Parts: sequence; structure tokens; C-alpha cells
Amino acid sequence: MSDTNRSHEWRAGTATAVITPAESMRMAGYGAREDPSEGTLQDLHAKAIALEDGSGTRFVAVGVEVLAISRPLHEAVTEACEERYDLPPSHLLLNASHTHCGPVYRERKTEVFSLDNEERAQARAYAERLEESLVDVVGRALEELSPASVTYSHARCGIAMNRRVPLEEGIGFQPYPDGPVDHDVPVLAVESPDGGTLRAVLFGYACHPTSLFIREWTGDWAGYAMEYLEEEYPDATAVFVQGCGGDQKAYPQRDLELTKHYGKSITTAVRGALVAKRREVHGPLRCVKEEVDLEFEEPPSREELESRLESEERYERRHAEHLLGELDEHGELPHSHPYPVQAIGFGGDLTMVALTGEVLVGYSLELKERLSGPLWVAGYSNNYMTYIPTVDDLYAGGYEADRFVHLTELPAKFDHSVEDRVLSTATALARRVAPPDER
Repeated sequence: MSDTNRSHEWRAGTATAVITPAESMRMAGYGAREDPSEGTLQDLHAKAIALEDGSGTRFVAVGVEVLAISRPLHEAVTEACEERYDLPPSHLLLNASHTHCGPVYRERKTEVFSLDNEERAQARAYAERLEESLVDVVGRALEELSPASVTYSHARCGIAMNRRVPLEEGIGFQPYPDGPVDHDVPVLAVESPDGGTLRAVLFGYACHPTSLFIREWTGDWAGYAMEYLEEEYPDATAVFVQGCGGDQKAYPQRDLELTKHYGKSITTAVRGALVAKRREVHGPLRCVKEEVDLEFEEPPSREELESRLESEERYERRHAEHLLGELDEHGELPHSHPYPVQAIGFGGDLTMVALTGEVLVGYSLELKERLSGPLWVAGYSNNYMTYIPTVDDLYAGGYEADRFVHLTELPAKFDHSVEDRVLSTATALARRVAPPDER
């Protein structure tokens, strides 16, 4: 792409922070892994890309190598960034890679995993450090703003497979090659104005980074993909954005060399997108974020919860204890939960939709049917609560639709309005950030 065809209306900046815990502590993601970490295979990072259009409107995307962004963390970081940097919450995207080889820091998970007092103190201290690191990395990326050109392309990668296999006894947790997948690899490239130097690459994919079951800190295949891209493009900051991978995994599992191979596969796809003909991205930036209430099925009664205290399943017992505490404190259990949805429009050249929680792949596939033009759909963004199943998933049941609720603070699974509420809100916001003649 020649310089005469590039837009110089943008300014861009990047920043990176190492967020690897400084000490051994409990790890997030696998309930069966009860011992603390025992070293670092690969540092964990928070990486930011800041963009500013010709009118001075700014947007910052931050990829964080943790299991999830908690609601308190999101609120604290967005409030601090608005106060310090005059950056509205709708103009900040926080996305968790969902690595299962990062630290436990969410208060609810310290209860679920029965952490002792010392471990809970470690988790709280890490949460404070993480908050400071995220606010700092946003500020440093904004400080580094300088002229740039921005382009978009995408490629495909086939490492993900659906894991919700239909069996006689219900939905199993196994590889399902006939299940839905989204193999798109969206890529936003930030280059120097003359097009000679790649300064940043924002890329995505929809798949659990759960190829490793170890006690060392690592970003799994997503961490390796960022590492390999930065080796290939030494002047660039590579930032990964997790997609709607709630029911997607890379198989086979539990092998370090395979995990690195998955990272190489994603890297190859990103490099393919970079060498392909790219779409020049213009402003203006338009950013919106709204919350919609997701309704639960009827919460359990006190009698039901008290009976669950006798369950042989420890997570069911702990869930019942938590909800009984909520009943004692508030007199009732909630019937809904706020669900943030964010949309970012880059002129008429690209739209990003960021959904909250472990979003199943059906949502990204349906949004791409509903909305025209280049569309990037992310999950695991700006908050975390639980899996977000489609109506079909709810009817079918299985881990993501039913059983996982015992690992959350939520009183019950979502009712069957969940899909319509999420998709309707996301569709409306995506249209709001489109140019007026495309709405």
C-alpha cells in the first residue's frame, strides 16, 4: 500500500506493563488445581493501544492476561481514567485474554476456592497492583500519541473446536468438530505515517487459552502469539483481544509444544492479514456503552438453599452458603444482573462490538449475519459474570448453560430472554456508531 493511499489523520500510542505476580500465589481457572504457582514460564502483561482521530476523540484498547476483568476492577479503572485522562468509560475497552495460568484476584473466587486468610490477602494486594498497572498503562499509551496510519484486514485460523458435544445423556464437555466455530482473525494495524514501520497490531480470535494445566504463570497460546509477533515485528506492540470463545477450545490439550504451535498458527494468520490488501481505516471515532438487564430464572428459595448445604458437590454447597448470606443481608436474591455492551465505530470502515462474560460463539456468528461491513466481535470485555449462552444452548443444557452457575455469585441461570436482550442491544449500539447514511 503506497503512502499516497494512506490516511495520516490518526495519532497512536502504545504501552506495556508486566503484571506477573511477584510471589507464589493461587492460580485462577481450574478448580482442581489447588496448589499455588511455582514459577514463571512466561510473563503476563497488560498492553494498551491508544488512538486519536483528527477531531481529538480518543479510544484505548487494553488486553490483559488474566482470567477475567472483575466488575469492581472495571469500575475503578474506568473511573480513574476518566478523572486523570478525561477518557470517558465508553472510550476504554478492557479485554481479558482468559488465560487459566494467571492469579486469583477476584473476591468471589477467593470464597469459591476456599482460600485461607493469607491467600486472600495476596489476592487483594494483587488486585490493587493490577488496578494501578491498568490505569498507568492507559496513561502511558496516551502520552505516546504521535502521527500514524491505521488499516484493517483479517485472516482465518483453524485451531478452535466447539466443545459442546450432543450425547444421549445431554451435552458433553468434549471436542465437537461439527459444532459452530468462528475462525476469523481480525487485525488492526498501526504504522508510521510513511508506512515503513509497524508500531502496533491489535488482533483477535475466539478460543479458550486453556491448552496448559500447569502451575507456572503463562499467557498460554495467546501469550505465545503476542510474543512471536513482537519477535517478527520488533518495533510493534502486539495486543490480543479475546473473542466469543466461551464454547471453543484448541485440541489436543495439555502439551507445551502444541500450545506454542497454536500460538504460531495465530501468528501466521495475523502475518497473512498484514501482507494481504488492507482496508484503510478513517475516523471519526464513535464510542458508546450501555447496560441491559439480563433476567434470571426464578431464584431458589431459602429452603432449597438450605437443602443444598448437604450436597456432595462442594461448589454447590459454597454457592448455597453465599446466597444464604445474600438473603440474610438483603432479604431477597436479585432477579437480574446489569450487562455492559460497548460499540466502537471507526468511521464507516470498521465496527467493534465488545460483549461481557464468557460469550458463546453463536453470538458473534449471529451479529455478523445482522450487521454489514467489517465487524469485530469481542467477548470477555469490561466485566465478568458467567457464561452467556444462546437460547439453543439453554434448552440443550450442559456446563455453560447450567452447571457453571455454582461457581458464580449469581442466584440462577439466565432465562430465555438473554439472547434477545444481548443481541438487540449490541445491534442497536453497532448501528449508533455507524455513519448516519449507513444506520
